Amino acid sequence: METLKFLLLSTHFPPYHLGGDAIFVQYLSEELAKRGHDVHVFYNPAWYQLLRKGDPKMDSGQGWQGVTRHPMTKSGRRYEPALALSFGWSGRAETELSSLVSKLKPDVVHWHNTRGFIGRPYSFSGSSSLFTAHDYTLICPRSNLLKPGMRLCEEPRLCTVCCLRWRKPPHLWRTGRRRAIHPDAGVKVIAPSEYMASRIRREGVEVHEVLRNFVPDPGNALGQSDRDADTLVYLGLLERHKGVHVLADAFCSSSKKHGFKLWIIGDGSLKDELRLKMKKAGMNERVTITGFLEKERAEHIRRKAAAQIVPSIWYENSPLTVLEAFSVGVPVISSDIGGLSEIVLKDAGSETFSAGNSAQLSERLVELWSRRDSVGEMSRKARTAYLERFTPDVHMSGYFKALDDA
Repeated sequence: METLKFLLLSTHFPPYHLGGDAIFVQYLSEELAKRGHDVHVFYNPAWYQLLRKGDPKMDSGQGWQGVTRHPMTKSGRRYEPALALSFGWSGRAETELSSLVSKLKPDVVHWHNTRGFIGRPYSFSGSSSLFTAHDYTLICPRSNLLKPGMRLCEEPRLCTVCCLRWRKPPHLWRTGRRRAIHPDAGVKVIAPSEYMASRIRREGVEVHEVLRNFVPDPGNALGQSDRDADTLVYLGLLERHKGVHVLADAFCSSSKKHGFKLWIIGDGSLKDELRLKMKKAGMNERVTITGFLEKERAEHIRRKAAAQIVPSIWYENSPLTVLEAFSVGVPVISSDIGGLSEIVLKDAGSETFSAGNSAQLSERLVELWSRRDSVGEMSRKARTAYLERFTPDVHMSGYFKALDDA
């Protein structure tokens, strides 16, 4: 295969990252580098520093796992992200990007989430341009199709009012139904799920390819004898849109009908509320709420669990946490919303329930308890689903096909 030069653009990139989109950019950049390509990433540490009030660690900008990182230079101007969000444009970021493109002369410029950083995606002469829709930024200023009160947005309208009610900078550039990517911009859009593709197409966005996410292969799953068949795990933000309160209600209401223990791994605004709820329900001996854990510790707990619970109540796209569970042979019980229903299937040893329906999730927990001797077979199916659909090789085959068609 011809060696290509890639430039990936992302607001966040590890260790300056907050979510799965940046982790995926890391996975993709490293996978391209493993295949012999020259890979560069342009990102903005200032966003992380603004949100987390500091650095995770020093960033040298040197090569890392075969990938050369190019952090945007610091300016000290705290208003720049707000201006980029409001006007869909950042003069300083675009100037640095243009200089980098002129220097590198990349064959491929691949846009990821760059809101509040560079602005709206555009193309460069001499380069193929891709954009991956990790969330709903193309059609929603808040990127998650959630209205105040955590109500789902079925038809994005009055977006400026919605932003103001969320106390976030309005996207003024969207006035008059302007699109985040103009059809003539020369940027090909990749959607990680059929659901994402259908939602953004509904608002006039042309989707070039549906290409599901991937995660690296960690190796074989554990055998049934190595698992804690009486343990469940939740990994993620402790926020309402992730549905962790639905899980808490379901677990408490069904606790007398099963013997599961539950690990809740993550942090967020609901942590104290969840701890108080579990204490009042007498669940402290069965439910452990850890906060964030080091990756190795969290993965050890997940690997041994009978199942992972993903109770989201927002329109998930193609969440890495599900693919990571499958990769180690852990079946998933998830809500049936957004792209989740496309990947959490019975042939992956997994089940869904109606989003927000704690009673139905309770039933799933009781059913799983009654057949926990089949966890080994469920695990095998989950691992097989990973090998068939979500490996690096599967993704990269589709990725280069999309690139050839661009």
